[in-house]
Amino acid sequence: MGIIDWLNTNNGAIIGIATVVLVGITGYYAYLTWRLLKANNTPEIAISLRPHEAHVNLVMLCIENIGTGAAHNLRFVINPSSIPCLDMPFEKIGFLNGGINYFEPGRKIEQFLVNVIGKFDELKQTPIKMTVTYKDSPNHRYTRKRSFHLDFGENRGLTQIDRPPLFEIAKTTKDIQRDLRNIATGIYKPIILTETVSEHRLRQRVNALESRIEQLPNEVQEEILQELAIVVTKREQESQEKDQSDETITVED
Repeated sequence: MGIIDWLNTNNGAIIGIATVVLVGITGYYAYLTWRLLKANNTPEIAISLRPHEAHVNLVMLCIENIGTGAAHNLRFVINPSSIPCLDMPFEKIGFLNGGINYFEPGRKIEQFLVNVIGKFDELKQTPIKMTVTYKDSPNHRYTRKRSFHLDFGENRGLTQIDRPPLFEIAKTTKDIQRDLRNIATGIYKPIILTETVSEHRLRQRVNALESRIEQLPNEVQEEILQELAIVVTKREQESQEKDQSDETITVED
């Protein structure tokens, strides 16, 4: 009874303590929810040098948003600002100079920089530092800053095995379009078989032999036709005798 009396006596204090604990737990869960929402709406910019999918000797500058939120007011700083041996100088790339106002999640930009054939030794001695600044929202004062060290030497020894799937799909699609265009214009007429493949091949062989025979002198043609008639008659007789023999065996059975 002592515990019950103590609880009755201190009822107000217990309720106050429970209320404070509940408020703390609620505040903690609200903080976790805020962190979760913020994490689900955070941009993440990545910059890299990548070989072209179809030609590994061509190096591309790749900029992409791998985060879950949009990035705003992207600005780029490059050191060194110019590399003479590049086929596409940095100062001629529009988004590097003017920036990007809006960069949605999942977006990727690939810009051709250089063909490394004959230039690789010079390029690998010139590492690049590229810094990008951006905001989560155009109204936020806080600006994110990321720096990337780009090295052409990382692509040393890269080789290509077979062609990429997208390249093969594009080539196949182009071949199909060419065939359809040839059919539509009458350059190519499709062959539609109304007989079995074996019958079609046999008819082609007969036509080819007939064409060859027609090119021979008349007396040679007559001789071939006579020989052919003899062979056909002999085969027909053998076939009839075989059929009669099969019928006799069936009757005896």
